[in-house]
This record gives sequence, C-alpha cells and structure tokens, in this order.
Amino acid sequence: MLKRHYFIGNFDLNSKEIICLDTEIIHHIKDVLKLKEGEEVILCDGEGKAAIVKIEKIAKKEISFFVKNFLPGVVNDRKIVLYAALLKRDSFEWLLEKATEAGVSVIVPIISERTVKIGLNEKRWQKIIKEAAEQSQSLILPKLSPLQNFKDALENKNGVGIFFDPAGENIKEVKIANSTISLFIGPEGGWTDKEIEICKKSDLHFVNLGVSILRAETAATVAVYLAKNIF
Repeated sequence: MLKRHYFIGNFDLNSKEIICLDTEIIHHIKDVLKLKEGEEVILCDGEGKAAIVKIEKIAKKEISFFVKNFLPGVVNDRKIVLYAALLKRDSFEWLLEKATEAGVSVIVPIISERTVKIGLNEKRWQKIIKEAAEQSQSLILPKLSPLQNFKDALENKNGVGIFFDPAGENIKEVKIANSTISLFIGPEGGWTDKEIEICKKSDLHFVNLGVSILRAETAATVAVYLAKNIF
C-alpha cells in the first residue's frame, strides 16, 4: 500500500480544489519531504473529515490540491478528557504527544498541591499535539484547554470521572458505558491526602492502573488508551 503523508489544517474539504497557505505545511511538503506536483497526500480538517488529494501546483507561498476521494469517518466516537497535573517540561511534552497518539480528545493541564509549577508554552504544546495527531493519522485534533486548578477541574469535568491513584480499586472492575470520560492523573509526587479525600467524597471512580507504580506521563498514556478502547 502506498504510504501517503498526512497533514492536519484548516482545510475546506467541501471543495474539490483546496488552497493551502499554511507556511509550516508548505515548508514541510516542499523542503522537508520534497514532494512534487502530481503526488498524493492526505489532508484532514481535525474535526473528523479527511481526504486523499493530489498536489496540483506548488508555488512559493501556496500549494493547491485536488480532492480525489474521502476517507471513512471516525469509528470510535468516545470522548476522552484528560485532566493532567503539570509535570517538568520534557515529561509533560511527552505526555501530550503520547496521550494524543492514544486517542485523547481534550487535554486540560491542572495545578495540584504537589505540582512543580513551570512556565507554560501553549504554542509549543499545540505544535506537539498537532504533530502527534498527524503521525498517528488521527481524524480528530485534540483540543488543549486553559490551565485549571484541581478543584475547578473537578467541578468542570464532563461525563464519568475516573481518579487514578495506587490506593484505588482494581481497574479491571471498571465498566463504563458513558460516551464521555474524564481522567485525572496526578503529578510526579502523587496526589495529597487532602486531594484523595476530596475525590472520595465526589462521584469519581477511584481506581489504580495495576501493581506497578507508573510515572505520571506513562500513567496518562495508559489511562487514555484503556478509556478509549477497553472500558
């Protein structure tokens, strides 16, 4: 099967001819991949629609495509919202990348009591999410929400909430039919006793991810995958 490169952008896939003015995509096609006119790529609007297109013309500041045919739509429409405590820069960026590949819908950075507060770089975070979505050929581009504190996150959660902690019940016991699931993953030092008590008094499921103690970024990735495909 011919491998086609995959790009997510603000594309109007209702039109047969698409003009791309995105400088990053143009640079990637022209200078990195060195694709030529007549070659085919996949364009996605990030909202669930994608099409195989042929490169019609490559100019200095724009590329035009012709839509050949559409790809099947989203099969698994379960919405996964990940509330993830901020981590050190490299760890949090790894979390963004892998959670996106695992199928997350929305990522909400949160500040917990043990969060090591770092400088926010939302522009870079958005770029990491977009590149991970393109790499995994996701039809949905995950949304990055503004930073929230722990209490606000609990109040704003959507659907069924799952709070992950090593002291929680076995994850094998969790069966969820809801189409929206909110996952709560703590910081490197774990949740505080106060946060755990708040969780237990709420309507969240209090569960663990098995006998191994996972790094926060690993736990987030595993949790997203399980919620998307197994629960």
